[in-house]
Amino acid sequence: MPDPVTIQFLKKPDVIHWGFEAVVLGNDEYGIWLAIPAGGRRWKGEVDRSPVEHAAAFLAPHDDWWTLHYAGPETQYVLFVDITTPPVWVSGERVEMVDLDLDVGLTQDGRAIVEDEDEFIVHQLEYGYTEREIRSALEATERVVRSLETRHEPFFEVARTWWEAALEV
Repeated sequence: MPDPVTIQFLKKPDVIHWGFEAVVLGNDEYGIWLAIPAGGRRWKGEVDRSPVEHAAAFLAPHDDWWTLHYAGPETQYVLFVDITTPPVWVSGERVEMVDLDLDVGLTQDGRAIVEDEDEFIVHQLEYGYTEREIRSALEATERVVRSLETRHEPFFEVARTWWEAALEV
């Protein structure tokens, strides 16, 4: 198995949030794709959580305010998009982003659902989100919902292809 890579979500900006152990699958015009293998390590804060149940493909876009977690047809959501600051590779083995609370899930029946809008409002004050972060998060959420409703890539065939590769890891 290739060397592990850490996917680390933070809360504004230095509190460890969710993290996953992954491996790099490849790079395309959308960003860097990683495999999160079934049974792999995941944590919230400093606490290990149960191992990853379903293998997933994770996209760290080159320059956008979201990340994509594609887990396929056996999960509640085919895919889940976290609205974040643009992912930054702080080393060859670690990618970090600040989770800006808003999430968009694509249900098995094709509906795009926005979650955690209440958390986003509370954290604007608690974490002191900047005007740019607030505006960028709202704009990214709108773009992602539109992309899902119009079946725009990389959320469908592209993500499924990378997910199939992740199943082999």
